Amino acid sequence: MSPARQISGGDELVRWPLLTLLLPLVPLLVLLAAVSVPRQRQLLVLDGQQPALSRPFRLRDGWLGSPELRLRAELPPNTAMALAVDLLDPAGQTVLQFDQEGWREQGIWREDGESGSYDESDAELRLQLRPRQGGEHSLVVALEEFTDAAGRPLPPPLRVALVVDNHSVDRPLLLLTAAVTALMVRLLWVAVYGDCRQRRRLRVDDDVVALRLELGGAGLMRLQVLGRYEEPDLPPRRPAPPPKQVPLELAITDAWGAVLLHERLELPLRPFSDEDDHWWLVESSRYLRLNAPTQVRLRASLPDPLANGAVELEWLQLLVEDGVVTAWPVAVTPLRTPG
Repeated sequence: MSPARQISGGDELVRWPLLTLLLPLVPLLVLLAAVSVPRQRQLLVLDGQQPALSRPFRLRDGWLGSPELRLRAELPPNTAMALAVDLLDPAGQTVLQFDQEGWREQGIWREDGESGSYDESDAELRLQLRPRQGGEHSLVVALEEFTDAAGRPLPPPLRVALVVDNHSVDRPLLLLTAAVTALMVRLLWVAVYGDCRQRRRLRVDDDVVALRLELGGAGLMRLQVLGRYEEPDLPPRRPAPPPKQVPLELAITDAWGAVLLHERLELPLRPFSDEDDHWWLVESSRYLRLNAPTQVRLRASLPDPLANGAVELEWLQLLVEDGVVTAWPVAVTPLRTPG
């Protein structure tokens, strides 16, 4: 058996795409930073007679998001309201005026013999802004209307929650950016690590599979052997349990018949099943090095049947990828150079 060693450098070890894994994290870090910043909260009670003046809150504009004011009225069921809001700067001057209307509806629906309850509302305002100057600001909020579903006035008070966020960001956009960036990174990895000079796949309904190819040169050769076993249509009268391991014989020779590699490996036989079927898989995957291009013959074989006919080999597959690169050091079996 040829000795295996770890590659430590060279053309077959390509690490720079690993840095691209950091790209999807950038929008997520921005989102995390915005979420972790504390918000200013307070509750305003509107009595309908005089406007309510909020406590001073700080507004500042920075590189992370933009300031946002959120007003949410705590409306009872089946009511509506209208608010007049003034934003005052640190000098007490009105810099912004706006109105807010809201409603809340609660009830029971019935349709085609089915029924259920609903509670819908639109009583929140989100206002993003860029203040001319940072500092302590305040809000003056007046209750102009407060009525029931029939439009009849209701007695105050009405409570309104105020939340000031100096670093609000577009969360859906940041999440979409992270997802698209992760997809682009995935495509880059496929282009770098999924590419090779030559790829051949051969599947046969036999216990021996062989290929003759010209392989070798820069990069590594990846060799994968995959076998599938199934129960026969007419199992034996006294079926034995399948073995836990199966011997795989692998041989590589050059154009003159010189042996470059000959191995006999004991591989685990892994069971699988679904609703209607049971099967077993044998798999071996390894990296080889052939420094100079040459004609080689690859041959792999698995025993068939197993356990005195309890399971039979359905197919045997050989996959050869020549000229591959890896992101991590892998165990490599150097082949003897022909000649």
